Amino acid sequence: MKGIFLAVYMAISCLISTAQTNPVTPFPVSLDTVSKMITYQGVVEVKGVKADELYKRIDAWFRSFYKNPSEVIRENDSVKFIMVGKPRFRLLTQLEKDGPKVEGNSTVQYTISIAARDGRFKYELTAFNWKQPSYYACEKWLDMKASSYQPVFNEYLQQLDKNSLETITSLKNVITKERATKAKDAW
Repeated sequence: MKGIFLAVYMAISCLISTAQTNPVTPFPVSLDTVSKMITYQGVVEVKGVKADELYKRIDAWFRSFYKNPSEVIRENDSVKFIMVGKPRFRLLTQLEKDGPKVEGNSTVQYTISIAARDGRFKYELTAFNWKQPSYYACEKWLDMKASSYQPVFNEYLQQLDKNSLETITSLKNVITKERATKAKDAW
């Protein structure tokens, strides 16, 4: 009888200690319903603006937002009004338990595609991967049952989400606002 009681007590203790170390659910990120890939996408209306002007704004945004746009931009089609890039960002890590988060050596790369049509543009951020010797999809951070799961993956998902939302906000702010033009004769 004592053996059964002890076994039940040990099993419950293990469950409680496991529950305390792992979060209940992974940080919620935007997932494509079909592919199940982490994807941030949307269509933004910009009434009265032609596709070629939107494309110019997209190009200007790429060149001002990224530190090295020539490395980021992979496709620049001024006929179809499409730009595709593969930017990267570094994940923050905490060296000491109560210390500040600093930029670490881990890098996440993703694909950003932006296409313009008259009166609107579409953006998509997808194919997020953790730079490793082989391809490591960031969707693996969502699988809490995997033997390779680590609690820090939840923080990485938060950083991925924050970076994506900041990128989208900047993109929308720049492209939806009319650029100020300098008059050539006003000198």
